[in-house]
Amino acid sequence: MREPIFTGKVAISCLNEDIPSMMKCDVVRVDDKIEIRLIDTKDIFTFYLCSISAGEFYILKREQDIRVDFEKFVRKLIEMFHMLSKGQLIGVLSRNNNKFMFLEKNEFRNIVRLELKFCKPDENHYKNYLSDLITRLETDNIKLIKDNSFLKETVKSGDREMKERLKYLEEDYSNLQKKIERLYKENGSLNAECNEKNREIEKINSKLIQSEKDKASLEYEIEKKRIQEVKNENLIYKLEELDKNNKTMESEINTANDIIKKLNLELKEVKKNLNDKEGGYVNLKEDINKYKKVSEDLNKKIKILEEKLKNSKEEIKNKENKIKNLELERNNLIKKLENAQSVYNHFYKKNVETDSPNDSDYESVMSSIRPESPPH
Repeated sequence: MREPIFTGKVAISCLNEDIPSMMKCDVVRVDDKIEIRLIDTKDIFTFYLCSISAGEFYILKREQDIRVDFEKFVRKLIEMFHMLSKGQLIGVLSRNNNKFMFLEKNEFRNIVRLELKFCKPDENHYKNYLSDLITRLETDNIKLIKDNSFLKETVKSGDREMKERLKYLEEDYSNLQKKIERLYKENGSLNAECNEKNREIEKINSKLIQSEKDKASLEYEIEKKRIQEVKNENLIYKLEELDKNNKTMESEINTANDIIKKLNLELKEVKKNLNDKEGGYVNLKEDINKYKKVSEDLNKKIKILEEKLKNSKEEIKNKENKIKNLELERNNLIKKLENAQSVYNHFYKKNVETDSPNDSDYESVMSSIRPESPPH
């Protein structure tokens, strides 16, 4: 028996309508020889054959510039058939010379990766093909028989296990039903007991509520009594303080009465002394009135003098301002005279030398030009 190293359906591109677009491919290796069959899926007795031995491979290697050895070529060939089945390569079968090409599509051009020459099978090839088919069928049949027997045994064992499980489950079910019935009965009795206990609990709760109300009322009364006691204690304390204050007030009143008596005596003595001194006070009042009149006259005179001083100060300020103005005028006149003298000297130098006045006369003239003395 020859086991295929590749089997699967591949897409075929061919212009001949007799060749189908999808064919089954079987690759079988016997020793140093490879057989490739392209089988029609509709008619298994129609196929194309390509056989490559180790010797033929070297011719193919030289013709197509293959760089690998025979073993690696076989692996690459199987890879390309897998790529064909996945649609990564295109298989093209020429109807003229029955050449099969592995094409790789590219943006620029299609690249032929490998060319294999197929032929139509002869009688020996058919015999080998039929023997392979028969052996495969026999092996498949043996496998199916073994699988069938194994499945029958598994089914029988499964049936036995299922029956045992059913028995076990039925027993469990009956036991569970009995338990459920017993639990129902126990549940009924427990429900009755629970209802009775709930009634008792409700009674106890009502008693508790009443007791809480009584407790609250008692606490309220106790609080009232406690507040009343506190108030009574405060009143007693206040009464004691009032008694103490009354006693202290009485003692203070007594001391005040004694002081008042002493003061009354002293007042009587003071009144006597005042009556004696009233005559002296009258004379003093008259003297004081005289002094007041004199002081008023003096104040009037002082005011008049102050007004005169103010007026004199204002006059002095006015005179000082006039003096300043006169000095400014004098300085301006001196400058004008100097300018006139310089002009005169410049244009009339000779006449000035002969007819110029003496220095004493010039000084007398300059001295005669003076500002008026300020009024005294």
